[in-house]
Amino acid sequence: MSERVRVVVVDDHPLFRSGVVQALELDEGIEVVAEGGSASEAIELAEKHHPDVMLLDISLPGGDGIAAATAIAVKEEAPRILMLTVSGETTDVMRAVDAGAAGYVLKGINATDLIHAVKSVAAGETFMSPNLSFNLLTALGKASKPDPLATLTPQERRILQMVATGLGNREIGVHLGVGEKTVKFHVTNLFRKLNVRNRVEAALILAERGQDRGMAKARGAIDGRNAA
Repeated sequence: MSERVRVVVVDDHPLFRSGVVQALELDEGIEVVAEGGSASEAIELAEKHHPDVMLLDISLPGGDGIAAATAIAVKEEAPRILMLTVSGETTDVMRAVDAGAAGYVLKGINATDLIHAVKSVAAGETFMSPNLSFNLLTALGKASKPDPLATLTPQERRILQMVATGLGNREIGVHLGVGEKTVKFHVTNLFRKLNVRNRVEAALILAERGQDRGMAKARGAIDGRNAA
């Protein structure tokens, strides 16, 4: 990397792009070597100028910025890529990271923070707006965490839903047409599978996994039978 950070800015809104260029050039350590307004221009400018950092928007004519980032990132001595966009969607952040982006910031960023972001990625670091980092980590955690309810049998699910409504083993047995000992056997199994110690913890897992509708349905069926 040269002494000054050489940057190419690509955004399809000329007025916004001009503002970004002016903001970056407030810092003597940054030099904007070229500007562009499309995905194809981004690829061409990266090959022509060999910048240290490519500043790309996601939404670009002629193919999105993430597609351009993918094409640029695989090149030999590829520049570092910093996405600058209005989209804070976690899916877009994950797509950008998968494409090889080293940073992701929103267009509401101030000049000081943008300069810091550019210098950070140029130095080999990664940079992401704090709120985006939290959202991304949360999404990745959810994606990697297995659903404990998936290990339950259909009968265990039905029993869990009834447990969550506050029914005891005997009542559950009556509604399912099975003995109390059979219900107790299933309850013990589902507690083990869910790694919980009691009915409250089991009900919380059901609620956390968005199974409240199933709980309401179970309660409705039970109330209907009681009314009959």
